[in-house]
Amino acid sequence: MSSSSSLSTASRVRSNTRTHLIGAWGFAVLWTLISAPILFLIPRWIERKPIAAIGFVFPIIGVGLLTWAVMLTMRWRRFGPSWFEMAAPASPGGVCAGTIRTRLDRPSPGERLVVTIKLTCLQRIVSGVGKDRSVREHIVWREEQDVPAEQILFTPTGAAIPVHFPLPADARETTTSTRSGGVFWALAVNASLRGVDLDEDFDVPVLGGATARPVQKDGPYIAVAEPTRPAVTHQDLAVAGIHVRQTETGVEYHFAAARNPSFALGLTAFLLIWTGALWLQIALDAPWFFPLLTGLFELLLLAIVADLWLGSTDVTVGPHAISCRHAIAGFGTTRAIASDDIAKIDLHISMQTSGRSGTPYYEIRATTRAGRRHALGNGISKKAHAEWLANDMRSAIGLHS
Repeated sequence: MSSSSSLSTASRVRSNTRTHLIGAWGFAVLWTLISAPILFLIPRWIERKPIAAIGFVFPIIGVGLLTWAVMLTMRWRRFGPSWFEMAAPASPGGVCAGTIRTRLDRPSPGERLVVTIKLTCLQRIVSGVGKDRSVREHIVWREEQDVPAEQILFTPTGAAIPVHFPLPADARETTTSTRSGGVFWALAVNASLRGVDLDEDFDVPVLGGATARPVQKDGPYIAVAEPTRPAVTHQDLAVAGIHVRQTETGVEYHFAAARNPSFALGLTAFLLIWTGALWLQIALDAPWFFPLLTGLFELLLLAIVADLWLGSTDVTVGPHAISCRHAIAGFGTTRAIASDDIAKIDLHISMQTSGRSGTPYYEIRATTRAGRRHALGNGISKKAHAEWLANDMRSAIGLHS
C-alpha cells in the first residue's frame, strides 16, 4: 500500500475503546472460568497445607478483571464510538492537528470542565512467541495540553475537541503495526467527570514525506493556534518538591525526598509482593538458585524504593562550576563539573509507569565535551517543570540551548 493511501485511510482514526472492551471481557471471562474451580478445591487443601490459602488470590484477581470490564462497558455506553479527524497528515517537523469527536455533554452552569490531551511516542518491544510472548511499551517523547470548555465545540450529537501538537524535527516515524514491535504514536484524551470519566486513546500515524494538504473531513475542523503554556513559577516547583533559590555561589536547586509518593507507593507495593514470593520459595524449599535470584532482585528493589522515599539531590549551578550531591537519608556523595566543560544540558526520560497511559519521569542531564553524562536531578513528573529547570541551568552557566 502506498504512503498516500495509508494517510488517506488514517485521516479518521477510531479510538481503541471497543478493542479494549472486547479484550477485557474475553480475558476476564477466561480467567474466571479457569480460577473458579479453585474456590472448591482450596478448602480441602487448606486442611493439609494452610499455605494453600494463597490460591484465593486468583479468584480475587478475576473479580477485579470483571469489574474493569464492566467499567469499560459503562464508558462505551456513555461516550459511544469516538474518533480523531486529522486536519493534515502528521510528519516530523510538522504538526499533529485535528478534532476529537466524542459524546461529551456540555458542562452545567458552575461546573468546571478541563480536557487533558496527550500525544505520546512509544517504542514497543515484543519478545517471545505464543504463550511466552511479552510486550513492553517505553515512552520516548510526550507533550500534553489542557483544553478548557470554552475551546470545545458542543453540538446536539456530542463535542468536538481541538488538537494541535507541533512535532519536533527529529521525531521518530511510525514503524509498527498492531501486533509488531517498533515505534508508534498514541493520542489520549481524558477528563474527570461525574460518574464515568472520559478516557479515550487513538493510534495516530506519523510518517515522513507527508504534505500539508488538508484531508477530507465529515464536519467542521476547529482551527486553533498552538496553545501558550502557562509560565512555571517557583511556587509551582515548590509544590512539586523542587526548591530554587539564589545563593552566593550560584543558583541552588533542591530536589526533596518523597517527591513522587504515588510512584513510590506503587513500587513499595510491588516490593511487598516480591518479598512474599521470596518467602514462599523459602517456605516451599524451592531449589536454592530460585531464592538467590529473587533475593538479588529484592536488594535492587529495596535500593530503588529507599531512593524514592529518602533520596534527595542538591545542585548548585555557578558561573564556573556545577556541584551536585545526591544522598539517601543524608548519606551520599558530591561531584563537581567545570561549567566550561559542559556541551549541553537536556532532558531524558529516566523512568515511567506502565505503558502508553503511564507517566514519564524526566531527568535533567549534563553532557560534557568528552561525552560523559551527569544527572542534575531526576524524578520530575511534569515536562514543563523539567524544561524550565534545564533552561534556568543553561542560563546560569551562559550555555545556549
